[in-house]
Amino acid sequence: MRKRVWVLAFGVLLAGRAFAQAPAIPPPAAPPVLTSDADRERFLKEGEIVRVRSSAKGITGTTRATLRLDGFSHDASIQTIDQAKVTNPLQSGVEIDFRDSYKNNVAAYRLDRLMGLNMVPVTVVRTFESKKASFTWWIDDVIMDEQERRAKKPPIPDIDAWNREMLVVRMFDQLIYNFDRNLTNLLIDKEWRIWMIDHSRAFKVFGEVKNEKELGGRCSRDVLAALRRLEDAQVRGEMKDLLSPDQVKGLLKRRDQIVKYFDKTVAQKGEALALYDRPVRVNGSPEPPH
Repeated sequence: MRKRVWVLAFGVLLAGRAFAQAPAIPPPAAPPVLTSDADRERFLKEGEIVRVRSSAKGITGTTRATLRLDGFSHDASIQTIDQAKVTNPLQSGVEIDFRDSYKNNVAAYRLDRLMGLNMVPVTVVRTFESKKASFTWWIDDVIMDEQERRAKKPPIPDIDAWNREMLVVRMFDQLIYNFDRNLTNLLIDKEWRIWMIDHSRAFKVFGEVKNEKELGGRCSRDVLAALRRLEDAQVRGEMKDLLSPDQVKGLLKRRDQIVKYFDKTVAQKGEALALYDRPVRVNGSPEPPH
């Protein structure tokens, strides 16, 4: 009997030592946090589509989808529309050079990054339901859009910063000849940063801006410098398979007009009144100006 008890106790002791020496099981790895443009582009291009539903707003056939890749899930906005006509009838007349294309969403993102604005979410070309489409990173923490802000009129935490960002929005819309800046396509996140989405009806061939008064008489120094840096070969390279040569030509002509406008404004008002410093947004996050 004693021998049996001793053997049992010895077995328990060995089991305890083995358990103590066994390596701890590591906790499951947290899903990656995608912050760089390159990571988000890869996610949008390669992520498995696990859920699809209609977007709550928008009239251009926008679809909202949930994607998953490497344990990470996030939503995307998808547009497949791709139309172009010489003229398009409107209630107020006729629209010349009608364009409504997913390609313009991608072109707006690439131009935004060329200029260092970081106000257009990451957007890529990908096939969806056998059609080419734009996949746009879904903006988190949106508290309202511009239409809702104007209706509710909440207090703006930093009115100067807000006005300066709105000047960038207005300049960008003139640069790309955005024919349809719907206020629901200006999103405001919890940090009161403005995000520009849905540019499908932009990038007409015209060499003049739609409304020079919209430029507002003031410009960020870094934005004006970025406008000057845009070169024909660089823009054509970024817009390959997205914009036609005539669209690129029109874009650069409008750039020239905008630069000329602000150069004239500086000459008339002086730099202190015509130019301002804008905090740099890296991947959408604000950083102090250098």
